[in-house]
Amino acid sequence: MTTNAKPKATQLSEISQFTSPKPLDESTWHMWVDTEEARGSGAVLRLIEQLRQAYAQPEPVKALFAGHSGSGKSTELFRVKRAIEDLYYVVIARIGNRYSLPTVDYRQLLFFCASQLVEMGAQENAIIADGDEAKILLEWFDDRTREEVESGGHKLTIEAGAKFNVFTALFARFSGKIYSGGETRDTAVRHIEGRLDQLRLNMQIIVRAIEDKLKGRKLLLVLEDLDKIEDRDQSSKLFFEHRPQLLDLPCSVIFTFPIALWYEQEAGAQGYPIRYLLPMIPVTPSPSEPSEAGIDRKTAERGRTIIRQIIFERLDESANLISEEAIEFLITYSGGVLRDLLYMLREAAIGARIKQRTRIEIDDVQEVTRLLRNEYSSRLSPRTYSETSVTLEDIEATLGDRTDWPKQTADRSAAFRMLLQSLCILEYNGDQWFDLHPAVHEYLGIRNAERETQKARKSKPARSRRSRGR
Repeated sequence: MTTNAKPKATQLSEISQFTSPKPLDESTWHMWVDTEEARGSGAVLRLIEQLRQAYAQPEPVKALFAGHSGSGKSTELFRVKRAIEDLYYVVIARIGNRYSLPTVDYRQLLFFCASQLVEMGAQENAIIADGDEAKILLEWFDDRTREEVESGGHKLTIEAGAKFNVFTALFARFSGKIYSGGETRDTAVRHIEGRLDQLRLNMQIIVRAIEDKLKGRKLLLVLEDLDKIEDRDQSSKLFFEHRPQLLDLPCSVIFTFPIALWYEQEAGAQGYPIRYLLPMIPVTPSPSEPSEAGIDRKTAERGRTIIRQIIFERLDESANLISEEAIEFLITYSGGVLRDLLYMLREAAIGARIKQRTRIEIDDVQEVTRLLRNEYSSRLSPRTYSETSVTLEDIEATLGDRTDWPKQTADRSAAFRMLLQSLCILEYNGDQWFDLHPAVHEYLGIRNAERETQKARKSKPARSRRSRGR
């Protein structure tokens, strides 16, 4: 007899395979949990509806999708893909898999989009019916690249009805030059810049050829990893200074967007017609709602219920693989950061196995939180951000007294945005409120206690000398 039971971990040794930090996809979608109500923003449903309504419009969609790293953005974007595939051919592309994120600029991004479209055309067996248009694509490349592709066995004689195979070879060869770095990359990037108008024309040709094969569906690119660009100046130039070039892409695009840029004073994100921010799942009380016994009924309980469901979509609840005390501690310490949740669950299972246990106990989770605390404490170091040096004093002023958190308002200083980007400060739902990551909160408590101890030690000798003098 067949069964439709979802695969789950039934023993500690299986937990690792169910707690991968990778976003969910078609093969793992059975573990998906609807977090929309807990997040309280409606961001994903609104984005889906925007895309469905825009389908009937002639202009392609350009949308920003922001949120903390580790919040589940990539999984939610896959949810968007599933929800609109009747209207759009959706390609989720990770630019970080192709180029080095610290050096990515608008020229590399535009070429990356073109190469993704070409790969899509090859996959769909699209053809370019017009021989002159096919020739335009071929002539965009420099002589050296064409010679290298020909020496690899590809025939570059282009005729009407050209297939995409030859173009994928050209784009792949040229893309490799960008990836190689150094002078080779610089030369390739200058070539792109000198032929941007023709590159856009190429993309128009490619998009028309593909959409002719899609039987009414339109193209949609989802550009992942752009939210992971840590350098403020780099991301600002990409999204704000070169916004016209990004908005001019000839197909619909969703750009993942750095959360720190969301709060730029010049409100550069306002230049994009569609923009949504995905907040964290709250697991502690909101400052705007009254609490009972330290637990807010509307915010924390809803979020904690969702996090618990996420855990038991991966673990067989009847197998008793984790104690109730360990679950509660794990949920609280995650702060709603799903990547941290899965990391702690995976490492706690390993720790429990080393101790030859059959389930995770609270001390197994606490051991892992020490590792997480050390990682987050290193993110509180001074660095250059937003064209200014963020000093230790700036960071401490932004963090302030840890008892003042959570809060509904915050000064949007460079230090605040830096801490937001690194998840030291987390943003939550609905009315928009902020809290310290639990690992940061704990670290500050330990640090403050240590400082008080040091002050007390320094004051004792002075009192002793005064006593001897009398």
